[in-house]
Amino acid sequence: MGLDYRVKCCPDGLMTDRRRNVRVLDCTIRDGGICNEWLFDPQLVKRTFAALSAAGVDIMEIGYRTSTDAADPTKVGPWRFSGEDDIRRVAIESNMKIAVMLDEGRARIEDLRPKSESMVDIVRVATYAKDVEKAIELLHGAQELGYETFCNVMAVSTCTPQEVDVFLDKLRDSRVENVAVVDSFGALYPHHVRYLIRKYKNWLRPGQNVGVHMHNNQQTAFANTIAAIDEGADFVDATINGMGRGAGNCPLELLLMYLDDPRFDPRPVIDLVDDYVNLRDALRWGYHLPYVVTGWLNLHPKAAIERMKREDRYECLDFYETLSRNRPRPTHHRADRE
Repeated sequence: MGLDYRVKCCPDGLMTDRRRNVRVLDCTIRDGGICNEWLFDPQLVKRTFAALSAAGVDIMEIGYRTSTDAADPTKVGPWRFSGEDDIRRVAIESNMKIAVMLDEGRARIEDLRPKSESMVDIVRVATYAKDVEKAIELLHGAQELGYETFCNVMAVSTCTPQEVDVFLDKLRDSRVENVAVVDSFGALYPHHVRYLIRKYKNWLRPGQNVGVHMHNNQQTAFANTIAAIDEGADFVDATINGMGRGAGNCPLELLLMYLDDPRFDPRPVIDLVDDYVNLRDALRWGYHLPYVVTGWLNLHPKAAIERMKREDRYECLDFYETLSRNRPRPTHHRADRE
């Protein structure tokens, strides 16, 4: 066995070839748009599409597809709706597939046209566990229109094992091709992700793919994504410079360098990072203690997002003590010894 070509102190072969088979999905504009109401410079979206395509990214989730009566078009940018004309203005000829996200309850099957008349290849539906049946109905409708489908069951960290069993049962019996483990609150650690990937893969049908969408509240999105790949994840989500709601997501440039796969070239993405760094300075996603606190407490980040709007100090200790006042205290899995 030779040495790792990059890290000389370790032998080659420590990593499996599972990383060579994973599909990479970028959701910078969709998830990142939550930071700025999807009001991106059109030229930045166009350059992002071209860079992702040149980098070899498999799928670009370009935005949400939302019913116009569920969001005010005068208050948000075009990627809250991802209309066909808007997509055509930024897309180039490419092997990269285009995806849109539908929130269950905020979109209808009527918001999609047949695949033969659309630039979109993939429909993803985000849902909470209690509404999985409605999401499956929407995804089955999208399949009948010709789309590949993904189901993202959000906030899995708040579900009991029995609740996970229930929604996995429903998804196993559905025709949905892809199911994501979604760490909406950034609460999971790698050992949680390993367990969940194994559970999803064992529970679902052999032909259904399992992937991850990780948030970075505790700076674990990249580590959690690696853990998922090690366990055989079929697809992983990432964003340029980690842009996304609250603390953001797994950084795409880190992921592409980790995969170290001839299919991918990180240089076009790295070339865009400066543009996104400038946005990060203004929009303040990334590592901040309020996001850490909500992630650690397994809470929705809305309280942290509000705290981050303060322009001066965001008084982390006060924030921590207020939110953690009634939290359950840890107990060791082994009984106390005499």
